[in-house]
Amino acid sequence: MKSPTPFRSLLIAVSTLLFASLACADNKNEDSSNIQAPSLYTGFEQLLDDDKTLVMEELIDLDSNIRRVALYHNGDRLHRQIPKQVHLMIENKLMHRVMESGRFEVIQCIECRTTQVAMRADKLEISHAAESNQALRALAKKVRADAFIFWNASVHDEKFTINLRMVDGRNNQLLWLKEYSKKTTREQEEKGFDSVNYELTVGAWGIDGSRENQTTNSAEEVNGVTVFGLRRRETTSIDDSLEYTLAIEYFRNFSNTDLFDVSGINLEGRIIADIPSMDKLIDTKVYLGIGQAFFNDANSLVFRFGFEFPFFSDGFMDFGVTYLPESDARWDKKVGYEEVGKFGGSSYDLTLGVRF
Repeated sequence: MKSPTPFRSLLIAVSTLLFASLACADNKNEDSSNIQAPSLYTGFEQLLDDDKTLVMEELIDLDSNIRRVALYHNGDRLHRQIPKQVHLMIENKLMHRVMESGRFEVIQCIECRTTQVAMRADKLEISHAAESNQALRALAKKVRADAFIFWNASVHDEKFTINLRMVDGRNNQLLWLKEYSKKTTREQEEKGFDSVNYELTVGAWGIDGSRENQTTNSAEEVNGVTVFGLRRRETTSIDDSLEYTLAIEYFRNFSNTDLFDVSGINLEGRIIADIPSMDKLIDTKVYLGIGQAFFNDANSLVFRFGFEFPFFSDGFMDFGVTYLPESDARWDKKVGYEEVGKFGGSSYDLTLGVRF
């Protein structure tokens, strides 16, 4: 057996010490990152729980033959700045998002998580499972994946970023790529809010109003009002299936305007809860709201209950019921008609909205 040269022996010894120090440093980093870990964990958790992250409608135009996909982390595993527990959380949430879409079958690719270290020709070589396009195609055949979803995560100046690329396992064609990012401050984390969105809405209430005709002793009616609103929507880390909204809405009638002039403001708070059992059919949520309406020299509570459904990637539709206790409303003066009438009751609640 040929004895190793002094140079080769020295190189092996240095390499051994280097990896030992890296392992110790990695353990120390994990210990020292305990202070920062909650911040990193919360930041990436907020980004991945955002409704705008990894929206499956963005992948709707992909080849229908792309069914089996595998996640492949293409970041630097030895020197990553993100702690292991955060890394695993990101990967698990990405897998969950892809799986719950029903569009893809996710493959557990052990080879995609492997980093190889070897000594060749007096050189230390660090390699991943696929170091070339040819190797990637071979890996796809080995694990029977139609495509790979490459991902990496980074954080800079409180801005959390995740980059995704889908590559065809047959010909290395880039099928889809996207970058998601979110800036989160420590103050927001301490408040516990995962995300804040604003929504513009337009809708209709079928609430009726009436006034007496003094000449014919009959009542004239107005059926329904149109509602325009602006909402502030929040989710919290307490329970990511619950959301809260605060809204200001303006409503008025556009029918029978010669006799009625319904015009008012509604201030509303709302709780929205996810219904997981409906996710396979359609992403359905249930809402319960209570507000205070001011209109035509009157005011009244407004109660609303119903369901929310997605309507393209950033839109939604609410369908439910509205109840406004009947109140005395003052109408504009009109010859032969009472100036005070009734407005209120129960009706449908139909709303279309877009969030930004």
